[in-house]
Parts: sequence; structure tokens; C-alpha cells
Amino acid sequence: MDKNLKGVFFGSIGTIAETSEIQRRSYNLAFKKFGIDCYWNVANYCNMLSTPGGKERIKDHTVQDLSSKDIETIHSYKEDYFSQLIKEEDIIRGQFLEVFHHCKASEIKLGLVTTTSKTNIDSLSKIFNAKVNFSDFDIITTNTDCNNPKPDPEVYKKALTSVGLKPEETLAIEDTQVNFHAPNAAKIKTILFPGEYSNYDQTIKPTFDLMNEIFQL
Repeated sequence: MDKNLKGVFFGSIGTIAETSEIQRRSYNLAFKKFGIDCYWNVANYCNMLSTPGGKERIKDHTVQDLSSKDIETIHSYKEDYFSQLIKEEDIIRGQFLEVFHHCKASEIKLGLVTTTSKTNIDSLSKIFNAKVNFSDFDIITTNTDCNNPKPDPEVYKKALTSVGLKPEETLAIEDTQVNFHAPNAAKIKTILFPGEYSNYDQTIKPTFDLMNEIFQL
């Protein structure tokens, strides 16, 4: 491992848990509850992951002329379903646990640099509680911490400033190609650690062995 490494930033929540299928199911339940004729199957949901942000996906891939209030309501329903469904399955990514505990033992700062909602973070923290205490992260960001969503690097730049790290001292881990560009634009070395629904092309080499990749740095 690089002796100059002082911080590891996990990006989207998909880097720590396999949430995509539960997210997809939650959206479909929200659509049904709201009363719109829309269903996202696995194939089209995978394609939608190239656009960050659940509200943007609702706006672009449901029905025409939804108001901002409608989108907020559907998204709120989706988050309620998500918080229920994640209690039913083991979705924690094992390699995240290895890296997390290794970094804590090595006094390497840890960040969860997401632009998801605090509601989602709180829901995840409950299912991780026996294995990872989220208070052990040195920083956790949410969608309130930036004006510009990923792939804009704003949230990463703010995270660096908050924990007092330089880009060259930090490693970022992202799960989709579009989010990969956010830390990369902040000049942070970045690893693509795709989830099961992540689309990517061969311009970015993914890793499926996170610990081995980090130790080779």
C-alpha cells in the first residue's frame, strides 16, 4: 500500500452495499402507490444508472408533465420502501468491510462521499450497525452538501477540505462510470468497483478485488 495514502473515500452507496435491485423495486412500488403507469425492468434501470440522481430519473423516465411536487412525493415514497426492503436482505459488500477495518487499524481517514439523501444514509447505517458504526467515518456527505451533483467534483473537493487532505494523499472508490469522473476531476486517484447493475466501457478498467487493488498501489 502507498505509504502516502492518508484517506480513502467511498463514493456512492453502491460501493458499500448492493442496493440497485432494492432501489429498482422501491421505485416501482412508489409508482404504483402514486398511481402512475410506469414500471422499470432490470435492463432499463441499468441504463438509467448512467444518469445520477433518483429525482432526475423519475423526471426523465416515467410520465410526462410531472410537477416538482409530484417528483418529490414519488421519491419520498421510494425512500420509505427502500428503508423497509433493505432490512430483508444481506446487501453489505464484503470487500468494503475489509477495506474499512484495515483503514481504521492503519489510521487512514475514511469518507462516505455520496450525494444521496440523509434518509438513505440513516437507513443503511441501521443495517450496518453490527459490522460498521457509521460514526467511525471521518466524513459522510449527502445531497445537501453540494449544489452540483456528480459527475461534478464539487462534493469531493469539499470532502478533501473538510478532513484536511490533499488529492494526492487520497484514494476514491466509485461504482459507476459516470460517478467515477467526479473524484477523477478532483485529481484524486480513483478505482471503479462496479456493482451488479453498473454499466461501464473499457475506457476505465474496473476492479473486482478491492483489497488487492489497494495493496498494489
